[in-house]
This record gives sequence, C-alpha cells and structure tokens, in this order.
Amino acid sequence: MRLPFFVRRVPTLKEFPFAYRTWTQEMREPFRRGNTLVIRLPFGQGIGVGRWTGTLPSEDHALVAVLGSPKPFIPGRDD
Repeated sequence: MRLPFFVRRVPTLKEFPFAYRTWTQEMREPFRRGNTLVIRLPFGQGIGVGRWTGTLPSEDHALVAVLGSPKPFIPGRDD
C-alpha cells in the first residue's frame, strides 16, 4: 500500500527562507509528483512534508518534468 503523503530530508542553504513551498518528482517507478512544504533546519538540511498529486507515464516524462527539456526521440519507443 502506498500512502499519499511523504516526509523526506531536503538539502537547503542558510539564505533560503525558514519555510517554503516547492515540488518533488520521483525518478523511479511509479514516477510520482508532489507538492512539498520544506522547513529549513541548521547545517544545510531541511525536512520536506508533502502529498503526492499525480504520476507520469515514464522515466522520459519525469526527466522532462525535472530538466524542462523537450522529450528526446528514442528509436523504437512511442510513449
């Protein structure tokens, strides 16, 4: 059973606000996307708490979501 919520460690900088919103993208199946609230802690670390909001169909789509580049052409694949 997969829960709709997550908690994770997040690298931060001291210049970041104490609390801020961002997003999370899994790079392994099931390629879930989520909204995250990060609370900055000392020593360059933070705690991210969030909720999964959707999934992407493939690793290619996840890479495009993270890098913002167009989907690469891969011979033999039509997804």
